[in-house]
Amino acid sequence: MLSGLDAPWLGRQQRYRLKGYLRQMDAENLTRLTRRRAMMVEYWCRDSNLAKVKALIRPSAATGILAGMFQLTVTDVVEGYIAADALDDAVRQCRLKQGTTPVRVRLHVADSLPAGERTMSLGVCAADLAESNDPRERRAGLETLQQLIDDHHRKEHQE
Repeated sequence: MLSGLDAPWLGRQQRYRLKGYLRQMDAENLTRLTRRRAMMVEYWCRDSNLAKVKALIRPSAATGILAGMFQLTVTDVVEGYIAADALDDAVRQCRLKQGTTPVRVRLHVADSLPAGERTMSLGVCAADLAESNDPRERRAGLETLQQLIDDHHRKEHQE
């Protein structure tokens, strides 16, 4: 909802309650509520398999050409989201190796993902960045999340 996308899995009552929570929420509190929503796992991958990885995941809005939206540097790490029940197949198909450097693939593994095939929404990526141990990523996530919350509040007052 913060990213301006429809959330068809939410019922009318759930949507109403969520809007109420968002009226009183700031980025820090929202990050606390969404903590550990997805587990992050890093892998080494052959260059020749990176395209296959990209085809199997939902790219993160915080990487590639969109990294600038978060004021982050573009890297060659493939980062995205994958459902937990699809992880083992992806690891096998792409021959991903955990605990080996350099890290070439960073996956956010969640029990379920919002519908869609395009880049993961800005709000989800901002919430995940806000949990990062890297101070720059954490700041970028919190700032973007707060901006999305502020924009949501402005839209609510205009309606």
